[in-house]
Amino acid sequence: MNEVVRQQYNLSTTNRDQRGVVNPLAIVVVLLSILLVVATGGFIWAYLNYTDWKSNGQTKIDQAVKTAKSEQQDADNKAYANEQKKPYLTYKGPKDMGTVEFSYPKTWSAYTDTESGNSKELKVYFYPHIVPKVKDGETPYALRLKVSTEDYADKVRDYQDLTDDGKAKASTLVIGKTDDFEGFEGVRVDGQLTDTVNGSVAIFKVRDKVLEIFTDSQSYMNDFNDVILKSLKFTP
Repeated sequence: MNEVVRQQYNLSTTNRDQRGVVNPLAIVVVLLSILLVVATGGFIWAYLNYTDWKSNGQTKIDQAVKTAKSEQQDADNKAYANEQKKPYLTYKGPKDMGTVEFSYPKTWSAYTDTESGNSKELKVYFYPHIVPKVKDGETPYALRLKVSTEDYADKVRDYQDLTDDGKAKASTLVIGKTDDFEGFEGVRVDGQLTDTVNGSVAIFKVRDKVLEIFTDSQSYMNDFNDVILKSLKFTP
């Protein structure tokens, strides 16, 4: 092989081999740079947290204590209010209206509307302490009871528009079920029952009449579910 060619060949091979070799020192430098950036970021974060805690630490402690006390006070007040409702009182309606019976908080008052003059209809209103002036569909009562001579199927259909519009949801409701008794089946409607009432109504057929029992506010929903409906019974 020509000497010049041999020299050029050797030079080309040497350069190609050098290009394919990774410099270990460069790897170390890159890794150290990354570690330095991470360490610097961590230091800055720790320093900012330290500075913030040094300046606002006591304020944060005081706020946390205040929040904890407030939450505990709310829980205590709620527990106390629930205990004040016991022992529950019992409402029992007239026999010709299905002998409707259920328990309700002793802190509630009951008012039977006798001013309508309709002897074939029963309306009873319940509210904590003093029952407000009767305004159906306007005043959000804790509980309303109505027994009327309306047809059960027609009454259920009265709520159809609300469910079709998505303002309320209807579901099947069964009360009084035991191992030996299948219970009484009715319909429950939950949602925006009127422009001012967001609550629930349970509807049952009672002999030749229809029973409606309402709560007009979400504030009384626990009592409605856990006390009234669980204790509700009537003569079908």
